[in-house]
Amino acid sequence: MKIDLIKHKNIDKRKYDECILNANNGAIYAMSWYLDIVAPKWQLLAVADYSFVMPIPVKRKFGVSYVLQPLNCQQLGVFSAEKMTIEIVKMFIDKIPVSYCVLNFNPSNSFHIKELSQRPNYILDISSSYEEIKNNYHQNTRTHLRKIVKSDFVVDKELDLTSFFKAFNENTKHYTGKTSRSAEELAKKAKEKNTLHIWSVKDKKTSEILAATLFFQWKNRFYYMVPFSTPKGKSVGAMRLLMDYFIEEFAGKGYIIDFEGSSVPSVAQFYQNFGAVFESYIRYYNNKLPWPINLFPKLVRRLY
Repeated sequence: MKIDLIKHKNIDKRKYDECILNANNGAIYAMSWYLDIVAPKWQLLAVADYSFVMPIPVKRKFGVSYVLQPLNCQQLGVFSAEKMTIEIVKMFIDKIPVSYCVLNFNPSNSFHIKELSQRPNYILDISSSYEEIKNNYHQNTRTHLRKIVKSDFVVDKELDLTSFFKAFNENTKHYTGKTSRSAEELAKKAKEKNTLHIWSVKDKKTSEILAATLFFQWKNRFYYMVPFSTPKGKSVGAMRLLMDYFIEEFAGKGYIIDFEGSSVPSVAQFYQNFGAVFESYIRYYNNKLPWPINLFPKLVRRLY
């Protein structure tokens, strides 16, 4: 199999997107419009007919090219509608054209290399009926939902993006400004494509936003992105209520909710309490930077 490196300006995005859409392991993160936002100068490793492709989020600083997993982009790797083997994935890895690489591979990409670690993701299949799904909620979640006085709240499915990100930035500290700007650009583009769902829970009396999240829809999958709750929202369990309503709305229609993580135990537990199951993916790390830069991880992080 001959694999070529294609510079960004030479990528045939029509053929590339066709491959991602038809791939057995396709993902929204790999679509060209998504990559153009999170990694504007991305390059491509591909066979001539684009039957196997691997987007490379290349960046450059101080004259050195490197690869880092982009913000708001959980997984990439090798994509294809054809059978994926360990050997094929290894061939693509060997073609990565940089000396410093941190890249997340999708769950369909298996390989035996020492420079990797397992990362957590949680997904919830909501293709069965709402009653069946709810029966798999953790007892604590069912108890909390029964205690919530639903007449005190309203679920809004039409919150505008400006209001969403204003409230998001006021109530989150762990997101950097760059991450928030990237998420906002992605949301605007998804809205243009009519694949964005903005859900929020508000106080019925004051119309105050208590919790909200974006769902990016791609094929049969909803990606749960940039969720937040206000202090009051956390105290009343507003996000639990939001998720329960969302699941009820789309249950039995063949969808999957992709929660995008998390390695934070309390957040992972929140997903599991709705019946979400663990699904791991691989983070590949390779540092072939020359001495002495490769001896100083903090310097490397600052430089790259």
